[in-house]
Amino acid sequence: MRIFLALLLLVSSLFLLVNSAFAEMKTSNIGLAVAEDVTKDENGLIVIDGIFSITSFKKFPGVDNFKVYTRWTGSGKHTVKAQVVDADDNLISDSEDVELNFAKDYSTYYQIFDFNNIVFSKPGIYWVEALLDGKVEFSIPLFIQLETEDLVFEDAPEKPVLIFSVPAVSVTEKDNGLQVVSGVFEYFMFKRFPSAYDFIIANTWYSGSGKVSQYIELLDPDNNTIYKSEPQQFDASPRWIATIYDELEDIIFPKPGIYLVRVYLDDKVIFNYPILVEEMQ
Repeated sequence: MRIFLALLLLVSSLFLLVNSAFAEMKTSNIGLAVAEDVTKDENGLIVIDGIFSITSFKKFPGVDNFKVYTRWTGSGKHTVKAQVVDADDNLISDSEDVELNFAKDYSTYYQIFDFNNIVFSKPGIYWVEALLDGKVEFSIPLFIQLETEDLVFEDAPEKPVLIFSVPAVSVTEKDNGLQVVSGVFEYFMFKRFPSAYDFIIANTWYSGSGKVSQYIELLDPDNNTIYKSEPQQFDASPRWIATIYDELEDIIFPKPGIYLVRVYLDDKVIFNYPILVEEMQ
């Protein structure tokens, strides 16, 4: 049984893409999620279906199936993979290495990994890890528990943690309470400039306590702010999770280049990532 909770602990230094100049290119993982399924819609866009971090079993050992969505930005050629380890860093399951080749600097790519018939011998906090060139880039906890017991995450962060931020089409909730982020895409392509487009930026937050607020900015290649949302206040709590999104309507892209999404929490920048805007050839 899935329980509606996602615990993704971001390392903010992975996301220090500092302005339109992007002073230093660094290949990094910029998204990691465990979901019931990851598919494509009729337009070929990604659907992250049923995001979760807790599975409950009636007894142990328990067997589970899920998919791991990863998102990357950077340059050059690399290998990526995903794996699951226990609290003592013992390997439970892993994927094959997949080659990731960035055709252009600051482009973004996704990679989906299937984990089928994973055997969990006992309850506990396991870790799903994204690896880049053999080294762990990013980890998220996966709570495996009995239906009659709730595991406690003692190191829950005091401030809400941004688990991912993506351009997308919609955010919905399933009957079982798990969230679905639909129509996730990596770049824009237009026949001519300036051009305009409607989309959303979906920010998913976990944990924290008290009242906080978030907002976003979209910057063009010249570092001009072309969109800034109004702050959205929300009440955070340790086991709280929610996706807050902004609807960006008739956003005008003046020219091709590297645009920057900047996410704020209580007026502090906590996440930046690039979006390539290109001209059709």
